[in-house]
Amino acid sequence: MQFFAEVVQAFGVPKSVGQIYGLLYASPEPLSFSAIMERLEISKGSVSQGLQLLRTLGAIHEAPADSPSGIANGESPMPSRQVRGMAYAPELGLRKLISGVLHEQVTPLAAMSAARLPRLRALAEAAGAEGEFYLDRVEQLDTWSKRLKTVLPLLSALLGPKPRSKK
Repeated sequence: MQFFAEVVQAFGVPKSVGQIYGLLYASPEPLSFSAIMERLEISKGSVSQGLQLLRTLGAIHEAPADSPSGIANGESPMPSRQVRGMAYAPELGLRKLISGVLHEQVTPLAAMSAARLPRLRALAEAAGAEGEFYLDRVEQLDTWSKRLKTVLPLLSALLGPKPRSKK
Protein backbone atom coordinates (compact mmCIF):
# COMPACT_ATOMS: atom_id res chain seq x y z
CA MET A 1 0.00 0.00 0.00
CA GLN A 2 2.86 2.36 0.79
CA PHE A 3 4.16 2.08 -2.79
CA PHE A 4 0.83 3.20 -4.27
CA ALA A 5 0.43 5.95 -1.64
CA GLU A 6 3.84 7.37 -2.60
CA VAL A 7 3.16 7.12 -6.35
CA VAL A 8 -0.11 9.05 -6.18
CA GLN A 9 1.39 11.68 -3.89
CA ALA A 10 4.04 12.35 -6.54
CA PHE A 11 1.14 13.44 -8.79
CA GLY A 12 -0.51 15.58 -6.11
CA VAL A 13 -3.25 13.06 -5.35
CA PRO A 14 -4.14 12.41 -1.70
CA LYS A 15 -2.27 9.57 -0.04
CA SER A 16 -5.56 7.88 0.88
CA VAL A 17 -6.33 7.30 -2.82
CA GLY A 18 -3.10 5.33 -3.18
CA GLN A 19 -3.80 3.48 0.05
CA ILE A 20 -7.25 2.44 -1.20
CA TYR A 21 -5.85 1.20 -4.51
CA GLY A 22 -2.99 -0.56 -2.69
CA LEU A 23 -5.40 -2.30 -0.32
CA LEU A 24 -7.58 -3.47 -3.20
CA TYR A 25 -4.48 -4.57 -5.12
CA ALA A 26 -3.23 -6.61 -2.16
CA SER A 27 -6.61 -8.18 -1.43
CA PRO A 28 -7.45 -11.56 -2.98
CA GLU A 29 -11.16 -10.66 -2.79
CA PRO A 30 -13.09 -7.51 -3.71
CA LEU A 31 -13.65 -5.28 -0.69
CA SER A 32 -16.73 -3.34 0.39
CA PHE A 33 -16.78 0.33 1.27
CA SER A 34 -16.95 -0.44 4.99
CA ALA A 35 -14.13 -3.01 4.80
CA ILE A 36 -11.89 -0.42 3.13
CA MET A 37 -12.79 2.18 5.74
CA GLU A 38 -12.13 -0.25 8.64
CA ARG A 39 -8.85 -1.63 7.33
CA LEU A 40 -7.34 1.70 6.43
CA GLU A 41 -8.84 3.50 9.43
CA ILE A 42 -9.75 6.50 7.29
CA SER A 43 -12.91 8.57 7.20
CA LYS A 44 -16.02 7.77 5.24
CA GLY A 45 -15.47 10.95 3.19
CA SER A 46 -11.89 9.95 2.27
CA VAL A 47 -13.03 6.51 1.16
CA SER A 48 -15.92 7.95 -0.83
CA GLN A 49 -13.77 10.55 -2.61
CA GLY A 50 -10.97 8.06 -3.18
CA LEU A 51 -13.27 5.44 -4.70
CA GLN A 52 -14.91 8.07 -6.90
CA LEU A 53 -11.56 9.25 -8.26
CA LEU A 54 -10.32 5.69 -8.79
CA ARG A 55 -13.58 4.81 -10.59
CA THR A 56 -13.32 7.90 -12.79
CA LEU A 57 -9.76 6.96 -13.76
CA GLY A 58 -10.78 3.38 -14.50
CA ALA A 59 -8.38 2.16 -11.77
CA ILE A 60 -11.05 0.10 -10.00
CA HIS A 61 -14.25 -1.65 -10.91
CA GLU A 62 -17.27 -2.88 -9.03
CA ALA A 63 -17.47 -6.56 -8.22
CA PRO A 64 -19.92 -8.82 -6.43
CA ALA A 65 -19.44 -8.77 -2.66
CA ASP A 66 -20.65 -12.11 -1.41
CA SER A 67 -17.36 -13.30 -0.01
CA PRO A 68 -16.19 -13.12 3.60
CA SER A 69 -15.02 -9.61 4.40
CA GLY A 70 -11.93 -10.47 6.42
CA ILE A 71 -9.82 -11.94 3.63
CA ALA A 72 -6.86 -9.73 2.79
CA ASN A 73 -3.12 -10.04 3.06
CA GLY A 74 -3.35 -13.59 4.40
CA GLU A 75 -5.84 -12.79 7.17
CA SER A 76 -8.42 -15.39 8.06
CA PRO A 77 -12.08 -14.56 7.35
CA MET A 78 -14.05 -12.86 10.09
CA PRO A 79 -16.46 -15.41 11.52
CA SER A 80 -20.07 -15.31 10.33
CA ARG A 81 -19.75 -11.91 8.70
CA GLN A 82 -20.77 -11.80 5.07
CA VAL A 83 -20.59 -8.68 2.93
CA ARG A 84 -23.43 -8.24 0.45
CA GLY A 85 -23.84 -5.63 -2.24
CA MET A 86 -21.14 -3.55 -3.86
CA ALA A 87 -17.44 -4.24 -3.55
CA TYR A 88 -14.40 -2.97 -5.40
CA ALA A 89 -11.51 -4.65 -7.14
CA PRO A 90 -8.43 -3.08 -8.75
CA GLU A 91 -7.87 -2.73 -12.47
CA LEU A 92 -4.66 -4.64 -13.08
CA GLY A 93 -4.04 -3.68 -16.71
CA LEU A 94 -1.37 -1.00 -16.95
CA ARG A 95 -2.70 -0.07 -20.39
CA LYS A 96 -6.16 0.65 -18.94
CA LEU A 97 -4.73 2.59 -16.00
CA ILE A 98 -2.62 4.84 -18.21
CA SER A 99 -5.44 5.24 -20.71
CA GLY A 100 -7.82 6.26 -17.91
CA VAL A 101 -5.42 8.91 -16.64
CA LEU A 102 -4.89 10.24 -20.18
CA HIS A 103 -8.60 10.45 -20.96
CA GLU A 104 -9.78 11.77 -17.61
CA GLN A 105 -6.94 14.03 -16.52
CA VAL A 106 -4.36 14.91 -19.17
CA THR A 107 -6.64 15.50 -22.18
CA PRO A 108 -9.00 17.95 -20.40
CA LEU A 109 -6.02 19.73 -18.81
CA ALA A 110 -4.34 20.14 -22.21
CA ALA A 111 -7.56 21.52 -23.72
CA MET A 112 -8.05 23.95 -20.84
CA SER A 113 -4.43 25.13 -21.07
CA ALA A 114 -4.74 25.79 -24.81
CA ALA A 115 -7.88 27.85 -24.21
CA ARG A 116 -6.00 30.06 -21.74
CA LEU A 117 -3.09 30.87 -24.07
CA PRO A 118 -4.71 33.85 -25.85
CA ARG A 119 -5.43 35.52 -22.51
CA LEU A 120 -1.88 34.86 -21.28
CA ARG A 121 -0.49 36.25 -24.54
CA ALA A 122 -2.59 39.43 -24.17
CA LEU A 123 -1.40 39.86 -20.56
CA ALA A 124 2.24 39.38 -21.63
CA GLU A 125 1.87 41.94 -24.43
CA ALA A 126 0.44 44.43 -21.93
CA ALA A 127 3.25 43.84 -19.41
CA GLY A 128 5.53 46.54 -20.76
CA ALA A 129 9.28 46.01 -20.32
CA GLU A 130 8.84 42.58 -18.72
CA GLY A 131 6.55 41.50 -21.52
CA GLU A 132 9.29 39.93 -23.63
CA PHE A 133 10.11 37.40 -20.90
CA TYR A 134 6.44 36.50 -20.48
CA LEU A 135 5.86 36.30 -24.24
CA ASP A 136 8.73 33.80 -24.45
CA ARG A 137 7.09 31.72 -21.73
CA VAL A 138 3.69 31.86 -23.44
CA GLU A 139 5.32 30.72 -26.70
CA GLN A 140 6.92 27.80 -24.82
CA LEU A 141 3.52 26.85 -23.39
CA ASP A 142 2.01 27.09 -26.86
CA THR A 143 4.69 24.72 -28.20
CA TRP A 144 4.06 22.26 -25.38
CA SER A 145 0.30 22.47 -25.97
CA LYS A 146 0.72 21.72 -29.68
CA ARG A 147 2.97 18.76 -28.91
CA LEU A 148 0.45 17.41 -26.43
CA LYS A 149 -2.30 17.72 -29.05
CA THR A 150 -0.13 15.66 -31.38
CA VAL A 151 0.95 13.04 -28.85
CA LEU A 152 -2.30 12.45 -26.94
CA PRO A 153 -4.28 11.03 -29.90
CA LEU A 154 -1.35 8.75 -30.74
CA LEU A 155 -1.11 7.50 -27.17
CA SER A 156 -4.86 7.02 -27.01
CA ALA A 157 -4.81 5.01 -30.22
CA LEU A 158 -1.97 2.85 -28.93
CA LEU A 159 -3.68 2.25 -25.61
CA GLY A 160 -7.07 1.41 -27.04
CA PRO A 161 -10.57 2.76 -26.34
CA LYS A 162 -11.48 4.86 -23.33
CA PRO A 163 -12.24 2.69 -20.30
CA ARG A 164 -15.91 2.68 -19.41
CA SER A 165 -16.93 2.99 -15.80
CA LYS A 166 -19.56 0.56 -14.58
CA LYS A 167 -22.50 2.19 -12.91
